[in-house]
Amino acid sequence: QASSKDSRSTTRRVLAMSWCWQADRGRVSEPEAMQPQQALPQYIETATTAAADAAVDVVANPVADWFDPEIVCRGREPPRANFFAYESVELAKAGAPLGSSTRFLDLNGKWKFVWSPHAGQVPRGFQRCNFDDRAWGQMPVPGNWELNGQGFPIYTNEDYCFYAKPPGIKYRGKDRQYNPTGVYRHSFEPPADWLAKGVEAFLHIGAVRCGCKAWLNGVELGFSTDSKVPAEFKLTPHLRLGRNVLAVLVISWNASAYLEGQDMWWLSGFTRGVFAFLRPVRRIKDVHIHASARGMLRVDVELSGASNIAACSPVSCELFPRGQEDVVEQKVCSFDLTVTPRIGGLAIASGCFQCDGILPWSAETPNLYTLIINVPEAAAENSTAPLASACRAEAIQLVVGFRTMEVRHGRLMLNGHELTIRGVNRREHDGFTGHVIAREAMLQDIRMMKAHNINAVRCSNYPNDPLWYELCSEHGLYVIDEANLESNGMGLEDGITLSNNGKWCESHLARMKGMFERNKNFPCIICWSLGNDAGNGTSLHHAYCWIKRRDPERVVCYEGACREPTRSADVSKTVDMNTDMYCPKYPSPSALAEYGKSYEGVVQALPLVMIEYARAMGNSLGSFKEYWEIINQYTVLQGGFIWDWMDQGIASKIDSKDVWAYGGDFGGPDTPSDYNFCLSGLVQPDRTPSPALKEVAKVLQPVAFDALDLVKGRIRICNRYNFCSLGHLDFSWSLTADGVEVQQGLLSTHGFDDVTPGNSEEVIVPLPRRPFAWSLPSLMGGCHEYHLLLRARCRHGCTSIPAGHEVAWEQWPLASDEWAPASQPGIGRPPA
Repeated sequence: QASSKDSRSTTRRVLAMSWCWQADRGRVSEPEAMQPQQALPQYIETATTAAADAAVDVVANPVADWFDPEIVCRGREPPRANFFAYESVELAKAGAPLGSSTRFLDLNGKWKFVWSPHAGQVPRGFQRCNFDDRAWGQMPVPGNWELNGQGFPIYTNEDYCFYAKPPGIKYRGKDRQYNPTGVYRHSFEPPADWLAKGVEAFLHIGAVRCGCKAWLNGVELGFSTDSKVPAEFKLTPHLRLGRNVLAVLVISWNASAYLEGQDMWWLSGFTRGVFAFLRPVRRIKDVHIHASARGMLRVDVELSGASNIAACSPVSCELFPRGQEDVVEQKVCSFDLTVTPRIGGLAIASGCFQCDGILPWSAETPNLYTLIINVPEAAAENSTAPLASACRAEAIQLVVGFRTMEVRHGRLMLNGHELTIRGVNRREHDGFTGHVIAREAMLQDIRMMKAHNINAVRCSNYPNDPLWYELCSEHGLYVIDEANLESNGMGLEDGITLSNNGKWCESHLARMKGMFERNKNFPCIICWSLGNDAGNGTSLHHAYCWIKRRDPERVVCYEGACREPTRSADVSKTVDMNTDMYCPKYPSPSALAEYGKSYEGVVQALPLVMIEYARAMGNSLGSFKEYWEIINQYTVLQGGFIWDWMDQGIASKIDSKDVWAYGGDFGGPDTPSDYNFCLSGLVQPDRTPSPALKEVAKVLQPVAFDALDLVKGRIRICNRYNFCSLGHLDFSWSLTADGVEVQQGLLSTHGFDDVTPGNSEEVIVPLPRRPFAWSLPSLMGGCHEYHLLLRARCRHGCTSIPAGHEVAWEQWPLASDEWAPASQPGIGRPPA
């Protein structure tokens, strides 16, 4: 699909309804025709004429409290680790699909939906069970409503799509009050035992942009901000037998939108799954796993729900190699955690165990283990309800990777080895579904990254779907996890930035806590990022201290941790205290080399990892090879993250052509936009590789080849892995004449198991006798252009890379034969 803008200024087809409201089946296409108090059902595509009398409540504004930056949520459960609690150990060991558990109720699918262009302009009484929503349309959950018939996508880079006058919202288009709001309704029937004593039901909203408020059967559950972490609300005691009605109000932009000004599309709605789940009153509230490269496993469990919880049986733990949870003989260890009471019905259970013979985790060797934590059944307390006692037992499965992350002696280190970050920035984007990403799309991203020698991902610029971290841990990718924080549109100077404004401190801290608590147990995460382009100030200093106290075992970084408010490509910044690495954006190669020269021998120096560089916009990466020639000279330079992985285009038709639409292709002429700046990826929106991806694979290859003497075929093979030897690779050579292979073979890999990272091995390529034109009968004499090609391929496949995959190659031109034989047969034979 092309991305040209042929005649777009005169004919713009809006994929997602845009301003095209339905009014007597006619379209009003320009925003100046909008009537601010227009009846809501007029722009619901599936509305009936009877709905025209529906009332719109614009007085009792249900979103007013969202415009206070000091209030981040109400009624929302505290953030916790990502896990699902099964009713039995057997289900937990099997990692059973959630749908097989009696404690899970899937709420995804088509929900009743109505849309308004203005915040708070919603049908009166929509929360009630008996509200008549038959005239409403439908909206997929998860799904962005701009791509499903309501509103239109907006793309901006640094600026907001509204004026930077917090905490209120004033749209930059002609309708200053434009702030799309959606109301969802969904009916469901819980199992009868969900209302038994001793259990509680909860609602889980994986992610929703930009804020939501939820009701069950007309009773408010609470509201939540932060578009990229879960919102969980307690459904008990408002749950009832039979039909229950869940209503959710979603607003596009509230005060928290000032902290979500990332370089991406402004898309609204549910972007991750929604479900209900059941927990016993006595339950695991949270769990934190600590697993070092030396095999020390510490498990910290927080329990809640009963005053005499200390009388419960100990919490039991079992550790298995991943995939062998049912093989008793393969069990690594098992141990119990003694429960210790705290006040308020809380208790902790903690313990350590030395696991001998474990295999550490890294991106090159993603060895994983399965930890089963079991809280055994307890006696029911004064309950005769059926299944009440049985529901009290629960078991969870967690994936464990043993690794140790640190900055030591001026280097970023994993398991005692210096790391080389061959990374890329990745947004959650799909050319067809927007910000709703399927599992297969995630797997495709990972496989393509691994196939092109990318070993690290920065979640730019917000926490991703939990499934992404599970897959990165399984397949082997290092992850920098980043808080959902960017306020570039406000400016970065001390007197302007929100990070130095006390009223916004809690909003900043809540985002760090939400990111960390949910993702703290994923092995792939090696570093926490405080955010992106959010200035620097007391809020981010507090955030750094909080997360270092909560998790001293990982590195923390922040590009904005500097004392200069502006960025320079040629001058290194004065680094502030709230980062463990120097992580600049877009330094010039000369600045990179200067840092290497200045700090290579300084053990107190901060390692340098470019958080963004080599913007892949257009048809090249710009000095990419030169960057890595410098990085390979200095160990204090430890790589970086390309900007970025995918073009953020949206599939559309313009002038009857299939195109990847970008900013300015949707909405009216007054729509704020930064146009095609969102197209800067190594792959297209359907994951078709761009040519630059081949360059990435070549420059980042973990094996280097140096020609020592091409005449004699002497080649040095250098190991640039961080953990692996070269023993897992097969090496082949090929001789070509005028581009046609004339001879090939395999190189002996005897002893390559001993070629450890940073070391090399010299080989001799058994080239045919010179002159090639006569030692190779297929050439039949004549003059030819010769090249020698060496390849390194994987001997065995894995989950992400097939056997025979090429990980590195190098090619050299060879000198022509020293004499020029005549083309006629029998003339010019080589001398005896």
